[in-house]
Amino acid sequence: MSYWRNTIKPLLDDETGTMFKQAPVRVTLAFPNRYSVGMASLGYQVIYRMFNNEEGVACERAFLPDDVDAFEKTGQSLPTVETGRDAGDCQLFAISVSFELDLTNIIRTLDVAGIRPLRAERDASEAIVMVGGPLTSSNPYPLTPFADIIVIGDGEQIVPVVSEALREATSREDFYDLIDGMPGIFLPARHSHEPQWATAPKELLPAYSQIVTPHSELSNMFLVEAQRGCPRPCTFCLARTMYGPNRNNGGQELLDTIPDWATKVGLVGAALSDFPHTKFVGRTLTDRGIKLGVSSIRADTVDTELAEILKAGGLRTFTVASDAPSERLRRWLKKGITTEDLTKTAHISRDLGFKGIKVYMMIGLGPENDDDISELISFTKELATINRIALGISPFVPKRHTPHFADPFAGVQVIEKRMKRIQKELRTTAELRNVSAKWAWVESVIARGGPEVGMAAYQIYRNESIGAWKKALDDVGWSDQYETNAPAINLPPGQYVPTEYHESRDVSAHAQGLSV
Repeated sequence: MSYWRNTIKPLLDDETGTMFKQAPVRVTLAFPNRYSVGMASLGYQVIYRMFNNEEGVACERAFLPDDVDAFEKTGQSLPTVETGRDAGDCQLFAISVSFELDLTNIIRTLDVAGIRPLRAERDASEAIVMVGGPLTSSNPYPLTPFADIIVIGDGEQIVPVVSEALREATSREDFYDLIDGMPGIFLPARHSHEPQWATAPKELLPAYSQIVTPHSELSNMFLVEAQRGCPRPCTFCLARTMYGPNRNNGGQELLDTIPDWATKVGLVGAALSDFPHTKFVGRTLTDRGIKLGVSSIRADTVDTELAEILKAGGLRTFTVASDAPSERLRRWLKKGITTEDLTKTAHISRDLGFKGIKVYMMIGLGPENDDDISELISFTKELATINRIALGISPFVPKRHTPHFADPFAGVQVIEKRMKRIQKELRTTAELRNVSAKWAWVESVIARGGPEVGMAAYQIYRNESIGAWKKALDDVGWSDQYETNAPAINLPPGQYVPTEYHESRDVSAHAQGLSV
């Protein structure tokens, strides 16, 4: 039974905007997760379009099957979406990865595509493996055992460079010579440190969808990027560093990219309520009867007019981010959101008839204590008297390229204890959705790990579990070098209280982290 004909072809038939092309240079663009997740990635779609717009290059997509074990038992090769050819039958096998926890999926994707995962074991007969996406800009080092090329920064600058090299190179080493030294090109076989990031010039923006499908996590939604980067100084977030300087696109410019057939439009940006044209674009679209989606709204910039536009666009629940359980921790993170901002947003949501308000936040921040959790519980009960409340709670995961690079992970037991308290005291007050503390720990290891973490993932990529991760990390000699650091509320993020273990740690760990 053909996996492509029975599983992939029905998805293909429901797509709008698919690109079909034959060319001498074949590129497979893979996403190491299921189809519905990959098709909700705007960056993935942009790279797909850009490769297909290159002369002499044809790009087809591939996704990890929903049930990889069952797929492998069929004995078939992973097919591309467009034609069903073997995904590994190409000159360049490119992978777009968004999430730390997809590290094992990257290895599995290479495996089911018939490509040996370890770079050192591949030869010139196999495809060149290139990995890009948000994870590689955040921390490329766990990927170095597997990727021939790691893309750091904006793909818009990279695709033309790589395509030209593919057309002109006479050998694999010649290909590397042609791209070596270009911004954003990290060659693990030649380089020990990540390069200068690639930053797309404004004329290559905005990013927008190529394909719309009902089978995406964002069903039938056409995505368009309002802004890249972020003007805000939040210390925990990668948006300012990973996406470069804040670049706003024009309101009419966005509208001109949206096809007439689009019925749902999603505006993408790190701080959309700071984008100067959100109301103009939103009002124009809703006046046309188009449903509207937004990626993020800041509570300090919410007003009735903006909320009315979002409601007219079909939004039923108002979503904002608190990002910390208390006022003092929000100030420490330089979040710029106050208790009054969140209360105001709840009142607006109630007055306009929204079904409720959802608040995202993190727990497990360095200086956090029981008083911060008490404030979270008390304030949530207050919000619940205004409108229905849902809390989306995630453990804090420190990331490279932020001042929190060397913050300790709070610990699974600490986070679970605080989560149990929140659940107990708010079980009749709010809907609670929380992320696993154990998997957040794995995420934190990958987010700051090196090649040894990649090799640990290689040991367990077929049978991943928390226990397997712990054993594999022990086997490769991994240790948590940050666990003794002690952030303090009276110090800026990235500054630490000296300890007996780290007596000299009195400078920004961010500066140390960037030199890794």
